[in-house]
Amino acid sequence: MPSVTEDLDKAGPWVRVPGEEKWQSLQDSDGRAWSVFESLGLASYRSENLVVLLGLGTSLGLTGSDGKAPTMADLFKSVRTLEGFDHAAELAPTAVEAGDVEALLSACQMQVGLRDDEVTKQFLSAAEAVVLQACSFVDDTTDLGTHEAFLRKVGRRATRLARTKVFTTNYDLAIERAAEATRFTLLDGFGPTAGGLFDGGNFDLDVVRRAPDGTLQLAANVIQLYKLHGSVDWDETNDGVRRDTTPGNPVLIYPSSMKYQQSYRPPYLESMARFQMTLRQPETTVIVAGFGFNDAHVVGPLLSAVRSNVSLRFIVVDPALRDTENESLLTLTRLSDARDERILLFAGTFAEFTTRLPDMAPHDAHEAHDERVRGTSI
Repeated sequence: MPSVTEDLDKAGPWVRVPGEEKWQSLQDSDGRAWSVFESLGLASYRSENLVVLLGLGTSLGLTGSDGKAPTMADLFKSVRTLEGFDHAAELAPTAVEAGDVEALLSACQMQVGLRDDEVTKQFLSAAEAVVLQACSFVDDTTDLGTHEAFLRKVGRRATRLARTKVFTTNYDLAIERAAEATRFTLLDGFGPTAGGLFDGGNFDLDVVRRAPDGTLQLAANVIQLYKLHGSVDWDETNDGVRRDTTPGNPVLIYPSSMKYQQSYRPPYLESMARFQMTLRQPETTVIVAGFGFNDAHVVGPLLSAVRSNVSLRFIVVDPALRDTENESLLTLTRLSDARDERILLFAGTFAEFTTRLPDMAPHDAHEAHDERVRGTSI
């Protein structure tokens, strides 16, 4: 059990123990909440399938030399300064009053699709460029310690089990850079050759090591990464989608009500299809962290799995869980209170959750060496 002297929220984090209809602090002396958390955490490592969904909340607080991870409110403030905003605001006055960038861009997309409105078209293009730039904050100065620790804990599983699958709605490169730092190999749909194209079939590839005697063994530290809404380094070319640090034609599902329809088009379709398929598999643990349960195209498959997959384990991580008014999260709370022991609700930050997750595997020798070198002046 963590020490009470840890530099963490002393009142929490909190866990909703199934059947007890109340939040219990992991700091409680009787250890009941901790026992439930640790038990489900350990069981997740042994699941045949381990699925992770990371949302905006896991990136908030990260900074780079050019800025920090933006909130939706930050994005609204940025697009408000663009030329053509006043014209666009007339299309969605309620959205502007609420500071809702998603609703504003939705109205603009609808206007451009229905009418020849050059002013709105230019504003929409500029707003999308602002979103891309704001989400390109991860660089060499970004502290990704929590992401690195999380990958170590969920990614080091016995190779006889399915590879950990990380799905994310985030555009940023936090997972990619954390994987580099921790020597994880990411299978992200791009071909193994330089400049490889995105192809859903690449998710079926794996990494093996050839021993001196010719024996093949699955390599350790391999994770599958699925970016449900695209990425700041995806570029649409004549040949298909490639990685490019400065994409000329970015491949992103921008904030709007069109996310549902766009997520079922290439290249996003492949990731969505695998997301839905994996959730239906027996002996599956799902960890949802930093996701607000507001995107219908993602929430639908999650709740469907909760309803139909009796061997599912479902962990939700969100610091605002105790005060949530989100109907999907309230449904999960009611299920937990009805003694659905598949469900664990963790009211705490991504960092607090990661810190308390059991560490089931020893440090990789190469990684330990890198940490020693980084900690010296060599």
